Formats: sequence, structure tokens, C-alpha cells
Amino acid sequence: MPADAPRLLLLGCGAFGRVHLAALAALGLAPRVLGFDPDPAAATAARAAFPWLRLAAGLEAGLAACDAVILATPVPTHAALAATVLRAGRDLFLEKPAVERAEEARALLRLAAERGRIVQVGLYFRSHPKARALRALIAEGAFGRLHWLAGRFSGLKRARGDSGALLNDAVHFADLLPWLAGAPVARVFAQLADPLGRGREDLAVLQLRFADGALGLIEAGCVLPGRWPDAVVPGAETRKEIAVAGSAALAEVDFAAETFRLRRGRHRPAAGGAFVPEHAPAETVAAPAAGPVQVVAAELAAFLDCLAARRAPEADLRAGALLPALVLDAARRSAQEGRAVAVEEA
Repeated sequence: MPADAPRLLLLGCGAFGRVHLAALAALGLAPRVLGFDPDPAAATAARAAFPWLRLAAGLEAGLAACDAVILATPVPTHAALAATVLRAGRDLFLEKPAVERAEEARALLRLAAERGRIVQVGLYFRSHPKARALRALIAEGAFGRLHWLAGRFSGLKRARGDSGALLNDAVHFADLLPWLAGAPVARVFAQLADPLGRGREDLAVLQLRFADGALGLIEAGCVLPGRWPDAVVPGAETRKEIAVAGSAALAEVDFAAETFRLRRGRHRPAAGGAFVPEHAPAETVAAPAAGPVQVVAAELAAFLDCLAARRAPEADLRAGALLPALVLDAARRSAQEGRAVAVEEA
């Protein structure tokens, strides 16, 4: 652990907060960490799982004793708590989804700029080795011109009490697909359903058109067949998959199974106006496996590097909070109006 490592406050000690604690311990930062959760049961459970964890007496005391905050509380609390952290002059790692609506992201952007604070959004899949390997292949031109990006983040699991499929699941790929494509989403046509009758969308299908003309699709929900045991939610079955297709290659990445399958090749003209595929056999792309603790540790290490250099993170508030929120806002409007709608400019 560097002698000048910042003092960190973990705000929110629930299930994913405990993943953060494991990641912080793996980084050798346990002595620099305080925890606080307004729910005493969550704080007690975290302390039982991580006996080294020191708990702050309250939020104000925790903020006074730290240099930066990791915010992993329920989604509806993010905007207000993030603003409190920034007003206290602390840098912030803000778990996804950063906010519920784009207007909240804009307010936090203004506040962070006013206070000169660094904010990184915890966008899990950006730090997964397979997503990073796929992005590198796209950037070097291995896929040619992209025409399709799709993500499935769905399965059979509990419906969170604080959010539906858009904020809990679809947000991952509302960020990841444009990040991979290197182009923003321009238009969205969405259909949302409430199969549990609880007043939230627990099933969401988003059709996307990117600014460069590529098409996309996001499926999200907690009421669909899963395929693999979920690495974070005990007893849940999940699918966490993306597919990318371009003029020179096709790929499928299954994050739950840790597979990355690539086929290089093109459709070639044939007799009678047909085009036939001439693709090489599937190859397995070498990219390390990574569980939740390793991925979160990579996110936090990047955050600490940004703090040390006082530079903006790749997944800052504009890229990691505002842009995904604009896509999800457009999805809500589309579902309500029954038509494709343009994504607002950032």
C-alpha cells in the first residue's frame, strides 16, 4: 500500500458494497478504509464479513475522516448523496447507475466542476478484460465497419426494490455498446413491461440506431430464463452476453461463461446476385477471466491512479453518467409514446 494512499469512505455496505470491500482488501487498502451505512444491519453484516473494517459513527464523521468516497447505496439515494460528497470537497467513485435521470447527471457535472472534484462512475464491464480485448480489436479495425451490437443482461433473479430493468440491468449495455462502437446512440425504440405488476419495468427491450448507422439491441430483465449461476446474486441465473458484427468479423462474448468467440471473414459476391459468407473457423480470443472482485479492483485502481495524477477518468460523469442516462430517458419516452425517439444531445 502506498504511504500516500487516500483515506477512503465506503458509503453503502450492502451486497455490492461488500464486493468493494473485498477488492479494497485485495489492493492492500484495508487500513485506509472506513465504512458507513444508514442501515445498521448492513453495516453489521459487512463488519462480520470483514473484521478489519472500521465503521464511521455517521456520514458527517465519515466525510471528515476521508479524502475520497466510494458510493454504493441504493439507486434513488445517489444524486443527493453524491452532491453531499462533492459539496464536502471529496472525490467520488459512484457506482452504477450513477443517477436515475439525465437532469441529475447534469447537476452533478456542474457541481463537480465548481468544486474541482474527480468523479468516476463504476461501469463494471468497461474494466472486464474481455470487453477491453474486444474494444481493442474494434479500434484496430479487425471488424471493419460495424453494423450490429447487441447485449443481453437478463435472467431469473430477484426484482430489486429500488429500480427496474433499465437502471439495474440495461444501463450496463447502454454504456458498454457505445463505448465499444466509438459512436453514440442516436435513436431508441423501446418496449417496457411490468410482468410482476409491481409498478416497475422488469422487462425491457431497446432497439438502437447509432450515430454512424449501426444497429443495436439490448434485452434486460429479471423474469427471463437464465443460463449460468450469477456471480454476485446468490441463487440467481443469468445471461450476460454481447454480440458484435462488422464487415470483416463477428464476435460473441459471454461474461458469465468467460468465453470470447471470434470469426473473421466477409460476405463475397456470388452468382445470381447472392452474397455468401467466407469466414474462417471460430477462434478463441485470449483474454483473462475475471470475477467481480478482480473487476472492481481494476476499477478502483484506475480511480486511485486518477486521484494521484489529478486527471479525469475515462468513465467520468459525462461519459459514465450523462450519456447512459440520456439513452434510458429516451427509452422511457419511446415506450410511453410508442415510437422511436432521438436521444438528446449531451
